[in-house]
Amino acid sequence: MTPRQCRAARSLLGWTQQELVEASGVSMTSVRNFERGASQPIRANLAALKAALESGGIVFIEANGGGIGVRLKD
Repeated sequence: MTPRQCRAARSLLGWTQQELVEASGVSMTSVRNFERGASQPIRANLAALKAALESGGIVFIEANGGGIGVRLKD
């Protein structure tokens, strides 16, 4: 997951950074720094962020000739 995917996923869900913090258990500082591209979270935190967003209904799209992205589950 990239910082842009994280921001886009939150936007699709209508989540604030605080809501992502609460859903993932990752600190606000880590979320803010990741989303602005200032730092990469440790692997466990990145997995927790991704899992929280997926639990909310996000599907991450890998690069498949059309670029990476996110969408909501049907």
